[in-house]
Amino acid sequence: MEPYFFLSYARRRGPRVLVKRFYDDLCAELRQELRRLHKGNAVPFGRPFLDVQSIQVGQDWNAALCDALAHCRTMLALYTPDYFRSDFCGREWKAFEDRQRRHREVTGVDAKALIPVLWEPVQNIPSGAAHIQYDNYDFGENYARWGLRRILVADPGGEEYRRIVNLVAHQTLVAAEHFRILPANGLDLTGPQSAGPFPSAAEPAEPGSHALLLVAARTSADAHKASTDPGCHGDSPTDWNPYHAESSEPLARRATQLLEERGFTVRTEIVSDALAVTLDEARGQGQVAVLLVEASAAAAEPFNRALRAYDRSNHPGSAAIVPCDPDEAGDGARGKAYWEAVRGALPFNWAKGAGDPLPLLQSGIGSDQFDGTLHAVVAKAQNHLVSFLETSRLDALELPRITTAALPVLSTAASPRSRTGLAPPIAARPSSPLMPSEKEQEDDP
Repeated sequence: MEPYFFLSYARRRGPRVLVKRFYDDLCAELRQELRRLHKGNAVPFGRPFLDVQSIQVGQDWNAALCDALAHCRTMLALYTPDYFRSDFCGREWKAFEDRQRRHREVTGVDAKALIPVLWEPVQNIPSGAAHIQYDNYDFGENYARWGLRRILVADPGGEEYRRIVNLVAHQTLVAAEHFRILPANGLDLTGPQSAGPFPSAAEPAEPGSHALLLVAARTSADAHKASTDPGCHGDSPTDWNPYHAESSEPLARRATQLLEERGFTVRTEIVSDALAVTLDEARGQGQVAVLLVEASAAAAEPFNRALRAYDRSNHPGSAAIVPCDPDEAGDGARGKAYWEAVRGALPFNWAKGAGDPLPLLQSGIGSDQFDGTLHAVVAKAQNHLVSFLETSRLDALELPRITTAALPVLSTAASPRSRTGLAPPIAARPSSPLMPSEKEQEDDP
């Protein structure tokens, strides 16, 4: 089956109830349109792809994602500031754009099957996406100013929301039924050749960007007690070098140089029982934080207590990397001890990372992966931090006004209609009280 559409969006931490609501409403709209179009006859309806619903527990998420992107009829991109800061969303965008380009080269037809939906206002569209027209007069002034997400929050069953869903469904129906763009073979989103047109994780940081490195590692004295190779330890935890067979440079220094090359101001500290306070202060100052964790150190005090508290706290703007050497990456006794230590110290982050294309807990990272992993998680942690701070600011400034009255509906707004000549597919619902703004903090791509 070909998914009727692929919903591409920035995967935030926390509830995704509004994304799921839009997905369900759009699916219901399309089913009714198809029944009417085919005069009531049953027609195959390739289940539209939504990652949290379409990828089953235990399934290879990358294979499932690639298969859906390679065969879907259309792709809907939910525009948000986070979407255009997401490396993985950029990869999804490129994969589908490549399919459209190939279809155009083979058939001479521009399918226009990549359909933008303005979910939240976006100030700057990257040049790689600027050629796609996303603003439409038919969608109304509120849509252009506030985005569909806020219209949905203001009045979930309202006429304006239903009208916009109807218009999106029409665009999707036309592209899916009339063009059927060619599938892709051997699609892989993880390789460097799959990087999308959005700013990459390794691009220069914004002026004034700060990063905090927090090291949890043993010293050479501690390592000797455990009869562990002392070659990767020194007098301080910041001397730890898990890749000492390849380089004499401590990991914290390597990470500092990588981030300073991008324009970050970097500060390094050792993980302590004051970790939560340190992270709160960093967040308040707009600093992204990265924990560099030695698995063996994470399993014992003084670090285990601090790391488990961090694991429960879900600090916005932070990430953790747990490097490993080749022996720890294998199936032997050291490998088993490594993975048990990671799961034991950071169980919640371990569970949250299942199925995430880019989890904020990165474990099993070898020397050849470290640089790219550091850049990627810093970019994602920055996005989370920006989203958290923006949401906090908007909640403080706008929540009283949002919760007292629904968004005004334009007097010139057309009633729901179908350009296929069909009756409006979504039945009118009684106007419901304004939903409180839920706090969504990502994820992803």
